[in-house]
Amino acid sequence: MRASIRSRPWAGLDVGSFSVKVLATQGGVGGSRHWFAETLLGTPSDQAGTSPPEVIAKAIADCLPLLDDAEVGPALRFEARKHLPFDPQSMVIDFQILGRYPSERKLELLLAAVSQQHVEEHLAPLRMLGLEADILDAAPLALTNAAASDAHASGPHILLDIGHQASYLTVYQLGEPFFTRRIEFGGRTLTRAIAENLQVPFDEAEEWKLAAGSDQPGLRLDWDSPEMRAVQDSLKRDLVDELRRSFAFYRTQARLPEPTRIMISGGSARLPGLATRLGEMLGEPVVLFNPFDSMSTTARGGEVPSGGPQFAQALGLALRSP
Repeated sequence: MRASIRSRPWAGLDVGSFSVKVLATQGGVGGSRHWFAETLLGTPSDQAGTSPPEVIAKAIADCLPLLDDAEVGPALRFEARKHLPFDPQSMVIDFQILGRYPSERKLELLLAAVSQQHVEEHLAPLRMLGLEADILDAAPLALTNAAASDAHASGPHILLDIGHQASYLTVYQLGEPFFTRRIEFGGRTLTRAIAENLQVPFDEAEEWKLAAGSDQPGLRLDWDSPEMRAVQDSLKRDLVDELRRSFAFYRTQARLPEPTRIMISGGSARLPGLATRLGEMLGEPVVLFNPFDSMSTTARGGEVPSGGPQFAQALGLALRSP
């Protein structure tokens, strides 16, 4: 990122199914400044679905800080037909040059494609506020940017971001294939497991989980409690085997050291002891990824939380500034 007096502020906007997260960053002499906020998208529900644009727009408005004010392209759509299982004419296509090989007259490109309808659905809330997005990025790429920014990580950058409806696993290391996978496991899965195990309504289980993962939980968590046993059973049943299969597949394509250090992020990652317990199940070291480590941050209301793993994707988006 640019680090000068004239550096432009950039904001990463993560519109999830549970909440909207914003992480803004601006470089400058003496270091970067950061600002973040999160707004829930209404009352948590056990049903899948997308919040109405008006609700998303209001959440974005509540989050946003007051900020200061060739040749590859034309050929890409034709070339994309060889790699996409759908008609490129109905897609928004973008690319990034990863490598140039003049002797072979070849370019190595990262190709991204998304339907125009999908783009419009995501941009509609911003346009209601009179805003335009400079960059629209895929979640796995944003998470990879966030993971690669971790100065404490050596070797492969592996991040599991546990969202509300689903999770993204990304594996990035220099000289090896990039791997990402969406896993149908999220915070809602854990809440549903708690609700079913304790025979309580979903919203009551969600309220307990949010309190347990808050910055200053008002209850002492015990992994032998009914709630945490439900969480542990769900991890074993719904997540651990999927992760093992993912790593086994990746090892057929590339090298991966053993043991493998795994970082976890997302709101549910804030449950005390979750990283340690997941590591015990996997037999691999698992640590919490906190984007606010080594950052000077300012939160809405002036309070800085002790952890912010739910801002991983927003950080990755903010780091996409040119």
